[in-house]
Amino acid sequence: MKKAIKVLACLLVCIMAFSAVYEPVEVSAASSPSCSTLYKAAKKQVSSGAKKVKKKSSCTFLTSSKRKLVKDFYYATDSKQIYCVCIVKCASSSDAKKIEKQFNTIKSSKTNDTYLTSSQKKVVKAAKVGRSGKYAWYISLATTSSANNKAVKAMKKKL
Repeated sequence: MKKAIKVLACLLVCIMAFSAVYEPVEVSAASSPSCSTLYKAAKKQVSSGAKKVKKKSSCTFLTSSKRKLVKDFYYATDSKQIYCVCIVKCASSSDAKKIEKQFNTIKSSKTNDTYLTSSQKKVVKAAKVGRSGKYAWYISLATTSSANNKAVKAMKKKL
């Protein structure tokens, strides 16, 4: 019985010493960047297309059912929604996956539109769709996919 008490006391001392040395790291709200911060990072990489877009107050790019999944967003586009940036923060990663699927649907439907000029189609085909954690994005700011890739990489560094 005395041996069991000594072992328990020893374990308790070890746990207290361990918890005193290793404090838990608190994750603050500042650790997850806003969508506008991510846009600014992407904009630095693709300045030509970024000059053509203007920020919009509502995200008409998504269906109303998908807009309900969005916690925060940054949406900027030109008048024809060819040059476009839509960065979305969702409540969960599964919601971000649903938004990414919507973005892929939008990209494929725009790619097959007959009313677009060849240069507009080039921009749409070069668009990048992706997600990381709770974030999803659609970026079509350049005519080359490599330029849009640079924008995505800059955004991912901020995440």
